[in-house]
Amino acid sequence: MRQVNLAVELKNDLWITGHTDARPPHRTRIGHWVRDGEIPRGPLPVVLAYTLTRLCGLSPALTPADLGMDPDAASHRGPDHPASPAATPDEVGDPTKRRTALALIGGTALTPLMTPGTASAATARAYAHHATLTELDPSDIAELETAVHGLGTTYSSQPPHELWPTAARMRHRVFTFQHERRHTLREARELARHAGMLSVILAWVAHDLGEGDLVQAYCDDAWAQGEQADLSEVGAWAEDVRSTHALYDSRPLDALLAATRGLAVAPRDGNAAVRLSAQVARAHARLGNHHEFERAAVRARDYQAQLPLHGTGLFGVDAVRITSYDASSYGWLGHANRARAAAEEAIGHYRSFPRPLQAPTRLAIARLDLAQAQSALGEPDAAVATAHEALTSGRLVDSVRGRTQQLDRTLRRRYPQDPAVTEFAEELKVLLAV
Repeated sequence: MRQVNLAVELKNDLWITGHTDARPPHRTRIGHWVRDGEIPRGPLPVVLAYTLTRLCGLSPALTPADLGMDPDAASHRGPDHPASPAATPDEVGDPTKRRTALALIGGTALTPLMTPGTASAATARAYAHHATLTELDPSDIAELETAVHGLGTTYSSQPPHELWPTAARMRHRVFTFQHERRHTLREARELARHAGMLSVILAWVAHDLGEGDLVQAYCDDAWAQGEQADLSEVGAWAEDVRSTHALYDSRPLDALLAATRGLAVAPRDGNAAVRLSAQVARAHARLGNHHEFERAAVRARDYQAQLPLHGTGLFGVDAVRITSYDASSYGWLGHANRARAAAEEAIGHYRSFPRPLQAPTRLAIARLDLAQAQSALGEPDAAVATAHEALTSGRLVDSVRGRTQQLDRTLRRRYPQDPAVTEFAEELKVLLAV
């Protein structure tokens, strides 16, 4: 008998025997009973003896003393001397019965099953029955599916600090299902998948809030959950977040490594693969690798030709995102005119999107890319005006704040005497201090 099965049976028998207030033991606690001679409290020794007697059809019935769990006998030894698995008859119970009971708890009493004449079809049916035992309701999995879809679809329309409590609560709910509720193997994979995707969402929220340690921690968790679910796509989405965060954290080499790692495991031609292809290109651009950028950009643009103009949700892809990435990339590579053209194209598309499809953060970044291009082309007043538009996006996340500060430093270095630049620097101090 496996310990997890015994935990479930004990839980049922506590109810049947009227001990409704007793707390059922976790399967790991049962392991301590076997290995360490630990004696459980309250009614558990009595109910355990009842459960094992019932399950194994023993006669006469087992007693707590047979299990080495007689609280009276234990009290004479003192708290530092638990019952030994090799207890003698004068110490506690019958050692033969005790060894038999411990073998049953530990799952080693298999001799009857090894002989065809004594095996039964009921045993085989019990295997199938236990494989499908679950304490989850079908609505539990459905609720998680709805939560992941809802959070992803509405992500860009909600402030990060409002998203966090909902996503964190759902992530912990999955953890509770995984570790405190019995479930089938199929359900375990579903739980791991949803756990991983919720951690990806939390990593994005952490990125928007500027919490770097949380980004890494939730990306690592998403990888682990994806491996347990045997779904590499979860890990690929985690690397999409990690690459973006590293890029905005001025770690372009880390961004490239994350994007390359994610692309290696992303399902071919899936949404994650498309996004990561574009990530590889802009990481090369940030590193100043002109030739490598052009090679990677070709692959991203091959995807772009097949994508819808409008994308939906945190895990969607669209043609405008790749155009927006090009605007950033050309700016980093020093191609100001090409950066301006790509940024203006992206802005035009983002502004024309229907409200449910709008991406305020992406629009703000595109405007800041345009402002950088205007600065490089000798248009400081236009750059300041464009930056003001970016800051009215209504979603002042950490990446927007960081890019605005970079623009401010560039403008003050290039145009230290320009009144508009000086005024913008003062305004920015007040805005970013809030």
